[in-house]
Amino acid sequence: MSTGVGALFKNLALYTVYLTAIIVFFLSFSGKIKYGFSFLIFLIPLQNVFLKLQELPFGKDIPNLLLLAMILGWFFDKISKGKQIFGKSSFNVLLIFYCFYTYFTLWHGTIYFDLPAPLSITEPRFQTWKNYMVLPLLFFVGFNNVKDRKELARFFVFICLAMVLMNRSTLVEIRDASSWVSRSKFKGSFAWLGANEVAAFYATYTFVLLGIFLYVKKNLWKVLLAVLIVMNLYCVLFLFSRGAYLATLAAFSLIGFFRNKIILVFVAFLLIFWQVILPQKVVERINFTEVEGEMDQSAEKRIEYWQETMQYFKQSPIIGVGFNVKTYIGSQRDTHNLYIRTLAEEGIIGLLFLLTIMFLALKRGLRLFKKAQDRFLKGLGLGFAACVLAVIVGNCFGDRWTYLPVGAYFWIFLAMVERGNVITDAELRERVVVAKAAPVARKRVRKV
Repeated sequence: MSTGVGALFKNLALYTVYLTAIIVFFLSFSGKIKYGFSFLIFLIPLQNVFLKLQELPFGKDIPNLLLLAMILGWFFDKISKGKQIFGKSSFNVLLIFYCFYTYFTLWHGTIYFDLPAPLSITEPRFQTWKNYMVLPLLFFVGFNNVKDRKELARFFVFICLAMVLMNRSTLVEIRDASSWVSRSKFKGSFAWLGANEVAAFYATYTFVLLGIFLYVKKNLWKVLLAVLIVMNLYCVLFLFSRGAYLATLAAFSLIGFFRNKIILVFVAFLLIFWQVILPQKVVERINFTEVEGEMDQSAEKRIEYWQETMQYFKQSPIIGVGFNVKTYIGSQRDTHNLYIRTLAEEGIIGLLFLLTIMFLALKRGLRLFKKAQDRFLKGLGLGFAACVLAVIVGNCFGDRWTYLPVGAYFWIFLAMVERGNVITDAELRERVVVAKAAPVARKRVRKV
């Protein structure tokens, strides 16, 4: 056991989290899903905490057990109250078919390359598929159990608090880095992922904060969100991920187009004068000048990976060669491009599923932004639309989609946006009813 006051507090915090997980497990199982969902939202980016929890009994299974408790609690609660289990959403059929399709391609890869059958929970490819399916499950659990705007705001607060704790470890590592070359040693709160993934996280979800910042009225909220947004963008800048830089510019451009054209001028100015405006370390990273010729070599390797991956696509262009097969074949498991990997593993059908999910998410975010009267929901819609565009751009440079710490908030925000659309539609219908009833009421008053 560690000694010292600092270690004592760390151990106390760890046992507090562990005890809280046990409590929210039973609350979620009893139908009070919001407690388990809030707890999971808060801890998902803090993978370093999950690593510590693995030292305790059932600690490594906490995320799966919580998700199972929430699913069972959700089903039992809806059935006992005689309500529909699944609320109406544009994503229901799409995601259910996508989940079945990925499992089909998992079996296809098994047969195609004579790999172990994906039946046992200990089989690595089945585990990878199961972990990927957690992401759409988060959407279904969130969307079908969030009731009103107040709960949406509560979930948003937990996300912000998680980012604050992420920044604590990220900023310390950024401070200790001597140059962009040392980014290879970066871990942050993601523990087993690197600087590119953490930068993608910040470059994506910071824009939901920015969207809400632009519409929230309370000064305290504006100040707190402004501080967190600046901290997040600082992390993006000094995590030295060129993919994250492009994703950030794309998201800023969308917000500028729909909210304030001055932001577009700022983006154009930055693109023209970036070598003068940006810190020298960032300029070196973009130019890749510290090791002469390294940029050309890096680009050449990526092209080689893509060409190799596309050979598998040519073997089976419609359904691909099998989900997660690239991990076991070829010279490089990471294709540095989600779309090329999806083409190879899941074929044209898989890529169509993926793009449909992304562009439908973008459409639903913009719809909420345009239709909502509530300022929080309007900002959520705009910020999420920018977030989706950042996801689309960021995944051109690597897999920022299937890893739980990076991808989970996309699905959680998607659930919040879908619930926001439902709330907005209900408010619009109510206004129509009131507007139609008003002339009838006036006629009755005149008769009296």
